[in-house]
Amino acid sequence: MRSVTLLAPTLAVALAVAAWVGSPAGPMSAAAQGPSPGAPPFDLADHHAIDEGARLFRASCTGYCHGKDGGASRAPKLRGQKLEGNYVYARIAKGSPNGMPAFESALSRDDIWKLVAYVLSLARAEDQ
Repeated sequence: MRSVTLLAPTLAVALAVAAWVGSPAGPMSAAAQGPSPGAPPFDLADHHAIDEGARLFRASCTGYCHGKDGGASRAPKLRGQKLEGNYVYARIAKGSPNGMPAFESALSRDDIWKLVAYVLSLARAEDQ
């Protein structure tokens, strides 16, 4: 009986991970995160938006979770990754089951998009 009690939670976790990683589009795509947040309200390559996103990132993302400038820390590194804007938006807004908090109630839609602009700029950067 004890093995059945331990099997259920283990199976639930395994299924959740398999569903996340095994989605047809892969774990880094917007398709894995549900409905699209819509189009960004500005160009995600705009330097002003990226600078504002960097400010927001330093205020709420570095230190405990993400390393400075998107390097590896407790959370995965952001630099040099293949990320899509809608995926990043959904992750920031909704969080993730493995520990990232949701920020949709703390940040405006525009601020989340500014964070997306900054994260995408980090994703395009290669580690040195």
